[in-house]
Amino acid sequence: MNVKENKKQGDDFSISKQDMAQLMYVFSHDLRNPLINMNALLSDMQTSLSDAKNDSTPASHVLQKDFPESLEMMADVVTHMNDLVAGANDIYHCMFDDLEPEHIQLSEWVERVLARQQGILQEKDMSIAMSELSSVWADPLAIERIVTELLDNALHFTPMGGHISLHMEKRAGLDVLVVRDSGLGMSESDLQRVFNPFFTTDKKRPGMGMAVVKYLVQAHGGQVWCESTLGMGSIFYIALPKEVLINSE
Repeated sequence: MNVKENKKQGDDFSISKQDMAQLMYVFSHDLRNPLINMNALLSDMQTSLSDAKNDSTPASHVLQKDFPESLEMMADVVTHMNDLVAGANDIYHCMFDDLEPEHIQLSEWVERVLARQQGILQEKDMSIAMSELSSVWADPLAIERIVTELLDNALHFTPMGGHISLHMEKRAGLDVLVVRDSGLGMSESDLQRVFNPFFTTDKKRPGMGMAVVKYLVQAHGGQVWCESTLGMGSIFYIALPKEVLINSE
């Protein structure tokens, strides 16, 4: 069943698919290729610096003292820019790729994602509670991405020994997935921007995860919103309709 028409539910979104595809090609090609070259150059420089450790000349000493920090900063910038390109590409696919929704058992997909997160859960000594999650009408890969982004966000911003819970609610005929964490929470100003592309409170993260969640949920004809209190954690709500019926063009 095709839900392509629901892609048009973005806020005041009017650019055509063809225009967006051309923009993404230029963006990805013209920016990513230089980044690949810069990354290779950084790798060569780090190798040369490592080799210089056996050199006792004054010039080599200066290199060993000043270069490592500079190279690390440059590597962080390249990584961040690569993440931004990948994130913009994600948004494009969320907007325009066709979904193939079906009735899926949400708990199975949550458990798949949690299985990949066991390492950080143990490292941060965090607990997760999950009540019975009902079946939902959604594209399986899209729902996996939604759950992945929500849990990754909760895990990142919840401190050691924190807690995350997932449960379902029924609201106005919608199945609502509720993800609550005991993390850092957000200020009112940050809460207003949490679903904006490239918005992040951590400069080491590209700030695309919640934007991806927003576009994927809207593509299903659903709604997403968040409640948060600074210092007390956040609650994300993902509301999906029982079934989306769209007439094929």
